[in-house]
Amino acid sequence: MKPFFTGILALLVSAGALSAQNVLDRPVPINMPVAPERMTLEQMVARADSLHRAYRFRDALELYQLAGETAKATEAQNGLNLMDLCAKPHVVARQRFSRKDFFLYYPLPQHAWHPAPNQLDSSELYPLYYPKGADVIYYSTRDRAGTRSLFVTEDLDSLWRAPRLLGESLLSTGTEVFPMLSPDGQTLYFASDGLFGVGGLDLYMSRWDAESGRWGVPVNMGFPFNSPGDDFLLCDTEDGKYTLFASNRECSRDSVYVYVLERESLQKREAVRDATELSVLAALRAVKDLGRMDAASAMSGAPQENANTRLYARKMDEARKLRDAISRENVQAARDSLLSLLEEVNLEIRLVEQSFLQSGVVAQAEDKEVVGASLSYTFAKNAMGGKIKLRLGTQREESGFRVMPVGRFADDNRLPEGIIYQIVLFTSAGHAGLDELRGVSPVYERLGANLRYTYSTGLYRHYSSALLDLNTVRVLGFPEAHIVAYRDGRPVSVQLARQEE
Repeated sequence: MKPFFTGILALLVSAGALSAQNVLDRPVPINMPVAPERMTLEQMVARADSLHRAYRFRDALELYQLAGETAKATEAQNGLNLMDLCAKPHVVARQRFSRKDFFLYYPLPQHAWHPAPNQLDSSELYPLYYPKGADVIYYSTRDRAGTRSLFVTEDLDSLWRAPRLLGESLLSTGTEVFPMLSPDGQTLYFASDGLFGVGGLDLYMSRWDAESGRWGVPVNMGFPFNSPGDDFLLCDTEDGKYTLFASNRECSRDSVYVYVLERESLQKREAVRDATELSVLAALRAVKDLGRMDAASAMSGAPQENANTRLYARKMDEARKLRDAISRENVQAARDSLLSLLEEVNLEIRLVEQSFLQSGVVAQAEDKEVVGASLSYTFAKNAMGGKIKLRLGTQREESGFRVMPVGRFADDNRLPEGIIYQIVLFTSAGHAGLDELRGVSPVYERLGANLRYTYSTGLYRHYSSALLDLNTVRVLGFPEAHIVAYRDGRPVSVQLARQEE
């Protein structure tokens, strides 16, 4: 699988060089109801949005460029680039759930999801994934700039380490949510709308680099994982057979589809250049094939016998529906008939449970909601966990700059001895004026070997402190801001500085 992800990374690196060809010399996109020159800007953008949702990225790109929609044009160009690396998975199942609790139907441990707000996140938007016994928590919360970013904290026995951001490459001024580790702990999946994507939240993966001790550059997972809509919460089943993720493509705002894909069928990537073919691929229609389905993977903690698992799930679903019907029935004779049927189903459930006990497996609770038992995959609803209580370490306070009505330059550009991190704001061929500082103070000016001036802020002894301030600088109007390091006043690589730190 490594060569495949290396190939994607190479594509992302090359994707920054966009063509500057004048779109006015290009032909009008096909099936255009009105010529672009006769459209208002609003009509042009609306038409481009429609083309983008239909995976007609080239046509959408032309209109976005004509309308001056740079950000949307970049997403359309990203879509074109990602069409070269598409998976064609075997879709086991697709099930629609409420946006409020869809995550409870994933094959994950009971009580692993905890309500928001919680001790790590004051927002009410996203639940926290923290299974019992875990000694590391990856989660999303607002950073100092107010953007939602990925943090991590570890159990140090007596207390949990002060939360810190995962790394500069996983940080954007957009939204990063739903971080999930692979079963082997070497891959982090998450969703973002601030990185290289095709619109809305896209799914990304980052590999752990044991040598450097940090997460690698995130890679867009491409089609059909991603779409012009929101795609999020990807995880693999514990046995590695299936991959699940959620998306609001083809959904109302208050619901999502959860897709189940055969993991083995995701390894091969190929180009899909036709928009219609890509649209069909991204629809991810499930193929009902009971012979290919291992239902034991579908329910966390479920028994391993496929036939018994499917029978148990089906009978649980029947029992739930009968209880619902009994509660609604007002005619006593009809209620008695339904109660008799429920007694028969409950007897069958107990017989299956006895077979589970003989094999040393604990069955699901009888009142656990089951969805899709009549199909090839069973979604079993887990229960939410309670409020979490962690003893957290305190965060180092190293705010390296201030934002004032008018920025100012540092009186002394010399750096202290030892390892020092700074945040580069921008570079310029000539001296910058105070108005270009956007209120940041103090700002350090240095003339580089390339005869360009570099403007930086902050004096940090710890990389984690500089990282906490990075997004604050970016949202002030310095989108290319990044962290640099010095040892005794001389530039060194950030990686080397972190190792020495």
